Amino acid sequence: MTIISAIGSAACEARVDALQAEFGAVLAARIIEFEELDFLWDGRVLERYLGQYFAQDCGHCDDGEAELSRIAILSFLDGDWHAAVCVVDGDGAALALLWQQGFEKREDAQAAFERAA
Repeated sequence: MTIISAIGSAACEARVDALQAEFGAVLAARIIEFEELDFLWDGRVLERYLGQYFAQDCGHCDDGEAELSRIAILSFLDGDWHAAVCVVDGDGAALALLWQQGFEKREDAQAAFERAA
């Protein structure tokens, strides 16, 4: 079963604006690059469940019993659209970014989001 949900991203854009105001565009871009997973996860506008992800494949989990999922996301971040696949724990926290690709147009990002497997 595929689950798709829509989520707002205004809070993420506000965080980006605040970073740029406080640190300037160059340093804000470095912070966003370093914390890319969190910003993409917070900026998602759509998500889709792709299936279970096994803990032995994830360096972020100490026990092999963790419930992990692969989730495709469509995000809007800093003026660009992104399609990505993340590893998410049972509490809804993103743990790892498996892949991501940025696009200028939502249609292109949406197509990549829909192709994600």
